[in-house]
Order: sequence, then C-alpha cells, then structure tokens
Amino acid sequence: MGTREASILLGISRQRLLVLLAQGRVKDAEKNGRFWEIPVSETGMPVIIPARRGPKGIWHKQEPTKPKMIHVNQSKIKGNKGKPPEKLEPVLSVKDGERNDYGYDLYIPGPCHIVYRPYKPAKCGAHLWINTYNSVEFVDTKFNLNPATARQPSKQIYNI
Repeated sequence: MGTREASILLGISRQRLLVLLAQGRVKDAEKNGRFWEIPVSETGMPVIIPARRGPKGIWHKQEPTKPKMIHVNQSKIKGNKGKPPEKLEPVLSVKDGERNDYGYDLYIPGPCHIVYRPYKPAKCGAHLWINTYNSVEFVDTKFNLNPATARQPSKQIYNI
C-alpha cells in the first residue's frame, strides 16, 4: 500500500509516516522510485518498529472494529428553521463511542456506508446515518455565510 492509505489506517499524518519511513521504522517498507511500498501484516496493518527512547507511539496497532457514525440531526434542522444565521445549531454529528463532535460541513475522504434502518434505529434514535472507518474532517464548525471563507478547512481532523 502507499503512504496515504497506510497513514489513514495507522491514524497518523502522512508527514509523520514519512518520518518513520525515513528512519527505517516501518517493517519491510521499500522505496520504489519516488513512492514507498508498505507491506501489511496478518492484521491488515503496517508494522511500526517502536523507538528505544522517548514517548510511546500513538499509531493504531489494528484496524478499527467499530465505524464512526455520522448523523444528520433532523430535529436540529427543524429547530433551525426561521432562525438567523448566528443562532443556527450544528446539524452534523460524528459519534465514536462516548465522543460526539458537531459541525455544519463535513468531508469524508474515503469509502463510507449509508445505512437506513427504519425498524431498528441507532441508540441515538437515528434511522439514517453514514458509517466510515476513515478520519473525517469538519470543514465548518461555525456557520459561515461568507463564500470566500466558508469552504476553508478548519485543519481539525478527527481520528475517531
């Protein structure tokens, strides 16, 4: 696999992975021209060799077993009707276990699965949601009407 896929699986930035590759800490990784070829172990993850000194690494040791849930909150959409822009509440939430993050505009960089379960809703009561194992990025966490700045990424990536 390449550096982009490996960094997403490991839950670290691509730049950090490039540093680990340069240090020779990714097991059996080879450079082929300009690109890195990173093998995966039996668990489907690249193997990082821990450093001898310093803090422990924070990369994922195995693939996540539970996806992130992206929920569009219908009751908040209805509640926002007729409100001025400065009073609008965020309608998108990313749920991962006990953690909830809210925003108005969300980017999903990889594959996702849209789920509709009218007879078996999620714990939060949602009947329709999106599941993904990838890191997601809120593009807008404060409602922004200025088109010049509304689509500027917030640099806030959630590895949840």
